[in-house]
Amino acid sequence: MRIGIFTHPLATNYGGLLQAYALQQILIRDGHDVITINCNNRVLYTSFIRQFLGWLSRLKKRYINKKNISPCFSPQPTIEQNIILSRNTDLFINNINTTYCFYDYKELLKIDKEYNFEAYVVGSDQVWLPSFFPWSFLNFVTRDNVKRIAYAASFGHATWQYDDEQTKKASQLAKKFDAISVREDSGVTLCKDYLKVKALHVLDPTMLLNPKDYLSVINVKKVSKMIFAYVLDKSVLKQKIVKTIADKLQLNVYTCMPEEEFINGVTKDISKCIFPAVDDWINGINNAEFVVTDSFHGTVFAILFNKPFVVTGNEHRGMARFESLLRMFGLEDRLTTSLEKALELVNTPIDYVKVNQIIEEKRRESLQFLSILKK
Repeated sequence: MRIGIFTHPLATNYGGLLQAYALQQILIRDGHDVITINCNNRVLYTSFIRQFLGWLSRLKKRYINKKNISPCFSPQPTIEQNIILSRNTDLFINNINTTYCFYDYKELLKIDKEYNFEAYVVGSDQVWLPSFFPWSFLNFVTRDNVKRIAYAASFGHATWQYDDEQTKKASQLAKKFDAISVREDSGVTLCKDYLKVKALHVLDPTMLLNPKDYLSVINVKKVSKMIFAYVLDKSVLKQKIVKTIADKLQLNVYTCMPEEEFINGVTKDISKCIFPAVDDWINGINNAEFVVTDSFHGTVFAILFNKPFVVTGNEHRGMARFESLLRMFGLEDRLTTSLEKALELVNTPIDYVKVNQIIEEKRRESLQFLSILKK
């Protein structure tokens, strides 16, 4: 079957790239012809001024028109800047079959006509955030006899984020899906209560593959023992947790992050903001003696590679996904915002025999869900 995958833009997000790769690989192994839709909607604006004007427009929609739109101003890189920032991570995209890259979701109407997919799979990651609506509910597909599947779709939060108008439209579109699965257990309830559809709780697609699958597509490097600290929001507490654990274990810290954070309109030397390659990120996980992270996929790969870890939490990016993931494997205690508890966890082993058994069981259930594409 010819399948199109709708997912997050393929950019500099390691987890986003790896989940896109994993889902496509699983479907290809099942005998399907699979292409991932490559919309880089994060670089729509060509100048800082246009981004600022766009932000003012969003403020008007949120506070005057009462739309459920983020009021945050987070300047994105221009197309030219993004090419520089992602020049290393872009190398991994060569492992993913994609459509041509475009910069406006309105192009999906053209994509649907050109590629004539027999089925669409929406997922994974936080594709059901309001910012991706209504495209992530396949509103652009008007042809008959097209299968619609959601695999491990995430709302990003345990509470409903859509306004009344969006909720009504989302429910109408969701009812056209042949099957829906979600990444968090809270998503099952949200689908039932607001979309009025049934949903199955499944594994993140990255967990459908095993470590050997990832190591087989990178340049594997062995390095000296270290702590892999993949921290997206560097608070004082999180930095202190990393340093204290490193001192306790007498290990160096590896971060796999740009030397400096890119801030559009402020950054002077963009070469210091380039993201390391996906190979470096996977090698960081593979070689780690211990992992400290506030990233969902940082947590996923720590579990997948059977590493001892601490999750420092990330309320700004949504806690429901961390709680659901850890609860699935009985690892809720690995999530903490306490330095004392983090240090305690360093000496608390994880029963990976039990965890791996759960992974295998959940894999079978998740792959069974995807078998609907063969019917």
